[in-house]
Amino acid sequence: MTVVDVIDSVLGSVSHTPQLAQSAGAAVAGNLPGIVLVTAPLLLLLAAGQSLLARRALADRASVEFLPRPGFSPDDEEILRFVHQLARAQASASRWHLTPRRATAVRIRLTSNGGPASYRVEARSRTLALISRHAYVGCELRDPEQELTAASGVTITFEGPASLESTGAAA
Repeated sequence: MTVVDVIDSVLGSVSHTPQLAQSAGAAVAGNLPGIVLVTAPLLLLLAAGQSLLARRALADRASVEFLPRPGFSPDDEEILRFVHQLARAQASASRWHLTPRRATAVRIRLTSNGGPASYRVEARSRTLALISRHAYVGCELRDPEQELTAASGVTITFEGPASLESTGAAA
């Protein structure tokens, strides 16, 4: 078989493409109810599976807070390494890439309550374990949820000024 024969056979098959497309369209039109009966449940099953994976991923979210110690001054290489790690964290959250991206997103919050700025990262717990393991050297890691539950148990009430008789400062 020569090159000319191969080119002629390809061109001959290309010339039959309209007839093949017409016969394929007729076959699909003739079997349309069966195709719908097979593909619709498969698409619904796929959507339900992705919804379940998204719910599980969102229920597994946690957060960690990075508090800089005095004198914390990372160099450019450390910052780029940490940013690169955060960028890859979303991809590492789902091994098979079946979980929707909205459920594996990493959220970063920078806050300051009159003191040094804190850097809060929210993600799946497996992703946070990786991020926390390779955190900045000059930062303290803190669980923000633990602090909130400890502070919420304290109740301070103000009942007004004490009477002069109870303080022993009667005039």
